[in-house]
Amino acid sequence: MSIKTVSRVVNREEGVSPVLTARVDASIAYLGYQPDDRARRLRTTDLRTGVIGFVLVDVSNPFFSSILRGIEEVAREHNYFVLSGSTDGDSARQDQLVSAFVTRRVDGLIVVPTGDSIGPLSGEIDRGTPLVFVDLEPDEANNVDLVRTDHQGGARQATEHLLRRGHTDIAFFGSPLDIFSARLRLAGFREAMEAAGLTVRGERMTTGLHTPDQWQRLVTDYLVQTPRPTGLFTAQNFITLGALQALHALGLRDRIAQIGFDDVDLGAVVTPGVSVVPQYPLELGRRAAQLLFHRLEGAPHEPVREILATKVIERGSGEIAPSLTTPARPRSRPR
Repeated sequence: MSIKTVSRVVNREEGVSPVLTARVDASIAYLGYQPDDRARRLRTTDLRTGVIGFVLVDVSNPFFSSILRGIEEVAREHNYFVLSGSTDGDSARQDQLVSAFVTRRVDGLIVVPTGDSIGPLSGEIDRGTPLVFVDLEPDEANNVDLVRTDHQGGARQATEHLLRRGHTDIAFFGSPLDIFSARLRLAGFREAMEAAGLTVRGERMTTGLHTPDQWQRLVTDYLVQTPRPTGLFTAQNFITLGALQALHALGLRDRIAQIGFDDVDLGAVVTPGVSVVPQYPLELGRRAAQLLFHRLEGAPHEPVREILATKVIERGSGEIAPSLTTPARPRSRPR
């Protein structure tokens, strides 16, 4: 039996007798043979591998894992698989992941960029590799498809929500300012405060990269000092979780208002519920993947810059009014 005959059976081409087909199928089953789909594609006019790459920040963060889920849903509709990897906010790690995915011949990339420079990605753009940025927008993203949330507008809405309820002393807690979205969220906070004629004091703004437990300790230390703010704007989901734990532990959950950017697990279950300006990461992932597959299908169009609108979800914590009396000193911090 010739190699050509075996190949024709494996590829289900016509012209092979039922007897020979049965013999080849029996041998395949006995040997446990699995076709090399990548090699098969390279031997045809379609050089695609059926795989796309997703470079994210942290897969343990529910926000990014939800984006991945949205990408996978669209990829499945196109019979594609998704390779993914976390950068942990390290640009060198981002470059390594991009290089590894390109070496494995992914057909396109979806990237949550780290920092303002796109680094080696510029070479892939020049070579025509389909690419979509999601969530964050580097300075050099003018000729690349992009899907993200309106970070500045959402932060402005959150701050205005507290201002309308009488808060004038609001503390801002955010991510490091070398992160694109963090800068926009701080800008939105400043914009709303200044529009209300309020001075933004440096001691009322705290930024950094911490775990929820670390944020709990930071916010706890902040709230046991006097005077303390009447409202908190926690501009990232891990920060919101840490602040929520601090407020509950100190017995201040009904006395200090809190509104977060990004939704949090069980935010509607605790008492009071956590008011938020949510992002919709599943939709971000779907939209990014849809844009990528439009590129893969060869549809010519100008780079798309899609900014998703935001709104406030009221659940209770952001609707707490400032106390009209001097607040009592909170219970001693937990150990």
